[in-house]
Amino acid sequence: MSKQNSKKPALPGSTVTMGLDIGYGVVKAVTADQVVMFPSVMGHAREIKFQQEEMARRHPGDQMTDEDGDWFVGDLALAQLPPGELLRLRGRTANESTMGNAFRLRLAKVAIGKVMQGMWNRDIVHIRIATGLPTDHMRDAAQLKASLIGQHLIKTDTAELIANVSEVMVMPQPYGTIYANTLMESGEINRQHTYRRTGVCDVGTYTVDLALDDEGEFVDAESGSVESGVYTAQERISAALERDYREKMPFKIVEEVLRTGIFHANGQPVDYREIVEEALAPLRSATLNLMSEKWQRGTTVDVVYLSGGGAELVVKDVREAYPQTALVQDAQLANARGYLNYARFIARQS
Repeated sequence: MSKQNSKKPALPGSTVTMGLDIGYGVVKAVTADQVVMFPSVMGHAREIKFQQEEMARRHPGDQMTDEDGDWFVGDLALAQLPPGELLRLRGRTANESTMGNAFRLRLAKVAIGKVMQGMWNRDIVHIRIATGLPTDHMRDAAQLKASLIGQHLIKTDTAELIANVSEVMVMPQPYGTIYANTLMESGEINRQHTYRRTGVCDVGTYTVDLALDDEGEFVDAESGSVESGVYTAQERISAALERDYREKMPFKIVEEVLRTGIFHANGQPVDYREIVEEALAPLRSATLNLMSEKWQRGTTVDVVYLSGGGAELVVKDVREAYPQTALVQDAQLANARGYLNYARFIARQS
């Protein structure tokens, strides 16, 4: 799940522009020369009695410290912490501004630490961030911006620096996919994109999001979110495995069964494709219901970009209903890349 490109650390005092997609399932951060991905999960660190150095090498940047203590994040948390100790970024919390945004800030710090891996001595780096929120959560944008902006001490096992976040841009999450197509990496307008009404369907872990852009203008009435997502299929597969084998399977194994349709029991492959298809039915119907509610038959939508980690799981059904659907290349990173394009576009205007 984690992905990280190696590169030279940024110079102290330099400015880094980052597209940051803090998804409910996976955090994605993209800069000019870096791509970082890790699961949106964490838990309080515990003492590891063996292979500490090997673990740090295998999961670089997954250990962080802040005012609330020491944390395991991402794949390290999934590998080393029991399910009951794992904290996940979920849909709206009872107090979104304190709970949800505090969690997002911690994930953002980990992402910055991974991007700035190898920078020590509490050197200062200036950062511009473009990010998103689920379409129906945009009223929380001001609080998210307030929590990210300013100076933050980033302290992980691979970096210790001061991140001075000077500018934060927040947009509806799936708008990143629109900007990944309507803008170039340089921030210039993509003249090849000639569609007038551009729709995007972003299939994530805990939400499915729609956004509609009409020649550069966000159409609120034809955009929205539903609290569904890939987790609905994961939960059904997990329950089926627990029923069949009377033990709870690790998340990594559930995810593998979802993607391959095969479960390995006692070293032998077991065909779970039929159960996976059944498990995906609620996600597919929730996606099509939201599209139908917002766009009816989609006659006036020129193109539908399908993005997010769950895009490939629904593409066949969505294409049948909306033939103008295009599965975005590297669908999971589309929003983060688009945020980066937008930040560069804004920089060119100033």
